[in-house]
Formats: sequence, C-alpha cells, structure tokens
Amino acid sequence: MKAVEVLTPVEQEKTAVATGDAGRYFAALTDDAVFLPPNTTAKTGAELRSWLGAFVNDFRVDWLSFVSSEVEVFGDAAYHAYSYRWRVTPITGGEATVSSGKGVHILRRQADGSWKIAREIWNSSPGP
Repeated sequence: MKAVEVLTPVEQEKTAVATGDAGRYFAALTDDAVFLPPNTTAKTGAELRSWLGAFVNDFRVDWLSFVSSEVEVFGDAAYHAYSYRWRVTPITGGEATVSSGKGVHILRRQADGSWKIAREIWNSSPGP
C-alpha cells in the first residue's frame, strides 16, 4: 500500500479548504465521519457538514506548511499524523490569523478500494 493512496482524501481536504469547496470536502469524508475540533464539542452528521460548510464559505485559507509526519496502514484502516501552519482570513474582511498545530486523521478503506477520512482531531500549538 502506497501512502499516497491513503492520503488522497487528505489532499482533497486541503484543496477544498483552500478553494472554499464544501462539496469536495464532504466527498473526502465517510458518511459517519466524526471531527474532534479544539475547544468545542465533537461534530458528526448534519452538524459536521454545516460546521465545515460555514468554515470553507466564510474564510479563505492559505496553507503556509503542511507536513505529514507518519502514516500507518492496518488492513482497512489507517492513521495519519500531521502538522500545519495556515493563514485564515475572513472573506467579509478583517484581520488574517496565522496559526499552527498538529493533528491525526483516521482513514477507512471504502468498498471500491479508495480511502476516506473517518475521524479527525487536531489542536493548535502555542506561540506566534
């Protein structure tokens, strides 16, 4: 198994966030995806899609860095650890915020052999 196959939905997620394409984002997720964002409750189902849709529609994201630090595959499941740095700018205007952090994706192989994001958790790193 090549890591690039497992990471296809992660690349799709990054592109969707950068281009404001909520549909592309949703296509990278399993139907039962769960996100565990910092400082709020877990997001699933319609709430997750509403929350993600609002983010990609309301903010422009510029990826300053994205580093995959580890990918492991265990049969039809995989995990991916990463770190990121991004600039997030409100589309309606206002100051951009630059932040960085780290996270983990749990991915699941689909019946057609493709991979999708089933779980995601991340948090911000302190500092400028």
